[in-house]
Amino acid sequence: MLLTSSSFLFFFLPFSLLINYLNLNKKRKIILLGSFSAYFYFLDNGYLILILIFLALVINFQTKKNYFNNVFFIILLLLPLFIFKYSFLIYNLLNIEIPNFISANFPIGLSFFTFQAIAYYFDVKRKENVEDSFEIFTFLTFFPQLLAGPIVDISTYRRGIRNNEFDIQNFNNGIHRLSIGLIKKFLIADTLAQITSIYLNSNFEISFSFLSSFLLIFCYTFQIYFDFSAYCDIAIGIGLLFGFKLPENFNRPYLALSFQDFWRRWHITLSNFFKNFVYIPLGGNRTSKLKNYRNLWITFFLTAIWHGATLNFILWGLVHGLFLTIEKVLGYKKFFSNRFITLILISLSWVPFFSKSFDDTLEIISSLIVFETINDNFLPVLVQYLNLKFYGVFIVCLISLIKYKNPLNKLKNNFYINLSLLVMSIFVVLISSVDPFIYFKF
Repeated sequence: MLLTSSSFLFFFLPFSLLINYLNLNKKRKIILLGSFSAYFYFLDNGYLILILIFLALVINFQTKKNYFNNVFFIILLLLPLFIFKYSFLIYNLLNIEIPNFISANFPIGLSFFTFQAIAYYFDVKRKENVEDSFEIFTFLTFFPQLLAGPIVDISTYRRGIRNNEFDIQNFNNGIHRLSIGLIKKFLIADTLAQITSIYLNSNFEISFSFLSSFLLIFCYTFQIYFDFSAYCDIAIGIGLLFGFKLPENFNRPYLALSFQDFWRRWHITLSNFFKNFVYIPLGGNRTSKLKNYRNLWITFFLTAIWHGATLNFILWGLVHGLFLTIEKVLGYKKFFSNRFITLILISLSWVPFFSKSFDDTLEIISSLIVFETINDNFLPVLVQYLNLKFYGVFIVCLISLIKYKNPLNKLKNNFYINLSLLVMSIFVVLISSVDPFIYFKF
């Protein structure tokens, strides 16, 4: 079940909200939320429930008995992720066909569940406040946010669990964020996806020129932002409806002045996770300059591997590691402190992220210097999708690059405005097809 599906928006969400605001004590609320979440994930993949139960039991055992050392314990938590996401490397190395059990049953959002479990364990270990297995399971499975983030800490969850009173302001803000997220997804991200999907689903050899490469890069750059930020808006909005204040995950990243600034604005909770659990434990910037650069490269190598164990993702991570290192060596203000230059470099760095092969990555980037369109067999295919709706979205993307105060922020407390946004977003959902979020595959 998707957060943008009609079955979720019109049946699952209203019913679970109604139950949530009954006069329940903490224990009953935990049981009901855990049950709702289990049903939510079971509809998509039953194996995911088994994995989550495994993670909850292992964490509960470790927090109470402290039987394993930290390294072995983390390996245990990473075991399902390795089986379903990375074991193909071994199968390919041994030239063995990947079992259908693995290839056909990859649980969406497994990486986020795993990271949430690791963050929870160390948070609880630090605060020495242990819960039972079912409460851990409920925390890990809180359905609005775990398919793709944001990654939350245990204190956020506990505040939400204790909050059993209907707050009209939170509910109003929740409707606002949910509506904005749905509009972002269906009107902007999915319109841009029509362009990128042509390339991703193509079964013929594609030749590019500057125009087709530019369109492809531009569309994916803004598709991935609006797609993922839409999900986070929806997750935060639903969280507010349930009384949970989930952390913000984006802060207009394409207005960044540098790569360092970009990672303060893009997928903030994931950036903080790698900072707290990889970069700082390695020594962070409290070491020598060379070790600091090493820590940076290791962090972004692992960030790349988390997204996917292919050469393209590794290249994407190394590109970001390279520019961050250059900024540290020269000082980013001396190297560049320019939104336009940063946006161009960030956009180019997305090419290996979405391209189907390393060769395609090189061809797409190299074609940016080819202005002749005679041999471009991709552009004629794209032209048919350049309709009025696309041009409208194109303008919206350009407007998003302007530094301004969002006028909707002044209206977000107006119930009738939010109700109108909700009605409009529901209408958009009803007339649109449902496409999965990009980050679900990670």
